[in-house]
Amino acid sequence: MSKQLQPNVLLFAALFKERGVLATLVVGQVIATILAFAPATADAIWIRLGAISLFLHLTFLFSLTWLYLLRKRLQRLNQTPQLCALMASLLLTTALFSLLFTEFTNDYIALQNPYEFLLKNLLMVFLVAALFIQFLIIHYEKEQQTNALARAELDALQARIRPHFLYNSLNTAAELTHCDPLAAEQAILALAALSQAAMKVGKSTLLEDEINLTKQYIALETWRFSERLQVNWHIPQQLPALKIPCLTLQPLIENAVCHGVEPSVTGAVINIELLLSTQSLTILVSNPIFEGMHKRPGNGMALENIRQRLDIYYQGKAKLVVTTRNDTFRVKLVLPRHVLDLKGFP
Repeated sequence: MSKQLQPNVLLFAALFKERGVLATLVVGQVIATILAFAPATADAIWIRLGAISLFLHLTFLFSLTWLYLLRKRLQRLNQTPQLCALMASLLLTTALFSLLFTEFTNDYIALQNPYEFLLKNLLMVFLVAALFIQFLIIHYEKEQQTNALARAELDALQARIRPHFLYNSLNTAAELTHCDPLAAEQAILALAALSQAAMKVGKSTLLEDEINLTKQYIALETWRFSERLQVNWHIPQQLPALKIPCLTLQPLIENAVCHGVEPSVTGAVINIELLLSTQSLTILVSNPIFEGMHKRPGNGMALENIRQRLDIYYQGKAKLVVTTRNDTFRVKLVLPRHVLDLKGFP
């Protein structure tokens, strides 16, 4: 318990979720089964199992209830008071139900000494709680290391994103200053928005904002390619207030521009489609391909960058599928609508 917890982090918050409550019940039932079958005599063993199971489940669930009611206050404390509160809640609830148990179960289970029964229960719960607290500390430290590694990986990916789209955009803005100063100003504003988005890699943004950012990028590239670049949008009129990782859609379009529009003398059409369901958001981006496109250096780097960032953000639950069919390059991105509660990804 030497390391101190960061503020506003509840060490045992996972216990209040469905899986945490289920795990508590399962562990309680395992302990009850071991205790019920421990005596040498097998008299009334099923009654004993039922009584012990009821005792342990009530003890654990009531302990979690006190902690849940006090979670906001506990969250403002550091690690040691939180763990002391967990231990105190378990011991006090154990003492309370031990006394009630001795009062109301004498007709079913004979107790030699109620005080000895109370002390044994307190000792057992103390040892179990001590082991559980040690597990919580190890789990938290591992989670902190994982988050730190994920942040470092995102920082490295961010450094690769910046030059990826800034170089051509700067050249476009520089050329526009000679022939169309107003367009050059708009291009610089769009470039500033893209640069700001690059600084937010690893954070989330609204789906609508990501689409607007992508449209700014397309406008920037339109000054570069003119009529060679055509984009067809197929998106719902009403977009939900759904958050996705920043710079998810824009690099897909940039990849299509780089490898579908730029190699073509006559240009190409990029199709963008968004499909929404109760479980997921699906993004489809397709563009024509030309002979030798798949051999072009750098093809697929942006897609791999996106895949790595999504793996970190969604912990492997997002899917990015690339297919080539009938001279069409197609990217399908499926994002779960329920984002996992990951620390460090606001």
